[in-house]
Amino acid sequence: MSRRVPCPLCWAMPAASQLLLPLCLGLLLPPRAPGCLDCFSTPQQRLRVCQFFLGHASSRHVACLGALQAAFLPHAQLVVGVAEMEKLKDVFSNVIFSLEQKGMAKVPYQVAVPEAVARIQPELAQLKPAPACVPPCGYQKDAQVYKCASCSRVECQLPLDCPVEDVWKNEGERTTLTCRVPFQTPPDVRHSWKFVKDLRTRDLSLFRDLHPGASSSIVLRPTRGSHRGTYACQLAQEDDVLARNYFYLNVTASSQGAETELQDMFRAVLQSPAGRGAEGRLPGLSELLAEPDSLHKRNVVLLMVGLALSALLGTLLLGGVCRWAMGRP
Repeated sequence: MSRRVPCPLCWAMPAASQLLLPLCLGLLLPPRAPGCLDCFSTPQQRLRVCQFFLGHASSRHVACLGALQAAFLPHAQLVVGVAEMEKLKDVFSNVIFSLEQKGMAKVPYQVAVPEAVARIQPELAQLKPAPACVPPCGYQKDAQVYKCASCSRVECQLPLDCPVEDVWKNEGERTTLTCRVPFQTPPDVRHSWKFVKDLRTRDLSLFRDLHPGASSSIVLRPTRGSHRGTYACQLAQEDDVLARNYFYLNVTASSQGAETELQDMFRAVLQSPAGRGAEGRLPGLSELLAEPDSLHKRNVVLLMVGLALSALLGTLLLGGVCRWAMGRP
């Protein structure tokens, strides 16, 4: 009667060496997807559990490992929030330890393994799932999950760059741009702003920095035509970029905006040395024309305004005289 050798590699292995034994046993087990027990224990640890139950020289280690695999198979597809990952690890680390204790106490693995599976059910039920990913963009740390099927963390499959949001304003109005995302952000999140004039784009190489260390909002007051363009706001925590918001500010020209610019220009003329006489009074026409730079832009504007006011005053006086004459008997 021939004796069956478990694995060709194990036949030549010295009895004192156990380095290749997990590999040999693994070759005899059917292929399977990882599960929580595999994620949080090594092949050597699982083999040691069976050795506690059966002894080091037993030929039934493969059956014991198969029983472990079958018993914990329902947890192969377990998914928890990444914040609960350490608790999940502790649960299965404790399973390995408790099975070793049962093996040392000579409890059959056919009894100890199902008991261990039943004991961890309430603990696993208390683990919280991750919040759902909130589209359309952003690195959402709290929404990451841990999957036992792949022994890995899985993030939301969303881009960092949010879509460009159009903002419509008239010249002269107040514009407030606020950097918001639809998911929870940490309290120490940092905001930084960039701007590119006229273009509607998300190409960061075209932007220039605005307000380093700025808050979550910027205010334009009043809004001008030169403010037209794309504003980018980046949210970051330490070295992680959480999201980027984009706003394209459309500025519509208005009569109010033109009047505001004219008022600013007229105020600048009046406040300049050329716009005032020696005693702080407004200069006369002859004084303006006597200046060497009499046809300077500011003086021309002042002359036009003076002529318009004079014409308006003359019209009012002429109308009053006519009404007085017509009213005489």
